[in-house]
Amino acid sequence: MRYVSQIFQPVITIPKNAKVKNTDITCKSQKLLLECGLVRPTSSGFFALLPLARRALDKLETLVKTCVEAAGAQRVTLPALTAAQLWETTGRLADVGSELLTVEDRHKKEYLLAPTHEEAIADLLADVGPLSYKQLPLVLYQINNKYRDEHRPKHGLLRAREFTMLDAYGAHRDTGCAETVYEDMTTAYTRLFERLQLPVYRVPAPTGDMGGTLSHEWQVPASAGEDAISVCPSCSHAALDSTECARCGKETERVNSIEVGHTFILGTRYSGPLKANYIPPSGPPQPLIMSCYGIGITRLLAASLEALSSEKSMRWPRAIAPYSAVIIGPKEGSKEWQHHGEDRVHEVYKRIAQAQDAVIDDRHQLTIGKRLMMADRLGYPTIVVCGRAVLEIPPRYEVHRCLPGSSQEPALVTLEGLIDMLEGEGREKVLEVNKA
Repeated sequence: MRYVSQIFQPVITIPKNAKVKNTDITCKSQKLLLECGLVRPTSSGFFALLPLARRALDKLETLVKTCVEAAGAQRVTLPALTAAQLWETTGRLADVGSELLTVEDRHKKEYLLAPTHEEAIADLLADVGPLSYKQLPLVLYQINNKYRDEHRPKHGLLRAREFTMLDAYGAHRDTGCAETVYEDMTTAYTRLFERLQLPVYRVPAPTGDMGGTLSHEWQVPASAGEDAISVCPSCSHAALDSTECARCGKETERVNSIEVGHTFILGTRYSGPLKANYIPPSGPPQPLIMSCYGIGITRLLAASLEALSSEKSMRWPRAIAPYSAVIIGPKEGSKEWQHHGEDRVHEVYKRIAQAQDAVIDDRHQLTIGKRLMMADRLGYPTIVVCGRAVLEIPPRYEVHRCLPGSSQEPALVTLEGLIDMLEGEGREKVLEVNKA
């Protein structure tokens, strides 16, 4: 059994009428994650992810992995350290050198903690190549930590120096092949954000330092966002900078946003200098046409909270909530406790745990109201309260739903009705995974 009292969750308790002035806390996701004991800063731009945040991130990584593998991607792991010489060869060391964290080994050879791995992938493909055209297209991806020496890290996980990222890389024989794979990966991104219940917009963007021929940013509207997009309220079309919608001609609205993903067709920007080639059906080896796909996973987790939560309470996409349900038993010593004590609460847990990952708030010395307030702040999608109605025959349970955009009144249901409700949600989740 899982108990709230055993979760390592160093909550920051703020007196009721206290005025908190912490200029380091600049957005609600950062505030909620810190005060509710999900993250802990270790130094500027670096954070320890504590058990509840780690559970949410594990779920998010699994969801990302499922979606990109459905598009044909294969997982690899590359070293965090990349030889600086590769970046010198492509010309990026001079372009973005100020954001790179670098180290030097005992032989005075310089490495960098890679914020992205285009050079490393191109070098790998060159080392094992040239590939045959019959092996293409090929999409390789990884999910691991990246590093960037942010000039001014802020907003907690939204702009940190160390972050978890999906980075995927496509290798293609020609531009047509690259465009087909690009659309497949775009579909994977779309399904991911639909499952997260996030209003993410895909907008054309400049290729910038990455280079290439095509680029899209994936932006989620949020007041704390450091980017901005123009959204048409009529047809929901979005662009980085436009006062008039290109699709319907209506006037657009400018909103702050957070970039949670970026996709590129890179062409031969990296394969050319690093000699990552393939052998066509006839003729000499040719440089691979490359593409790349990034999702900032820790940023996406924080952006989800930023977009869906209130100032006082977390609201998670149901698919990545640390626990799907919490069970709040009666207060110890109460009349309800005499009829529906610890053993009965455990029975309820065992039934619920067959349908969803649940936890018991076993702090029975606290009132139901106090624990309910804490559960709402943490944003458990389903809160099951063993209140006065457990004295009825059969017992009934208060079910509170903490879902984004939902303001439903609590429902009173029997245990069988509760299980039917949760199993139905479980079946919906399986269907969504199969669809992805």
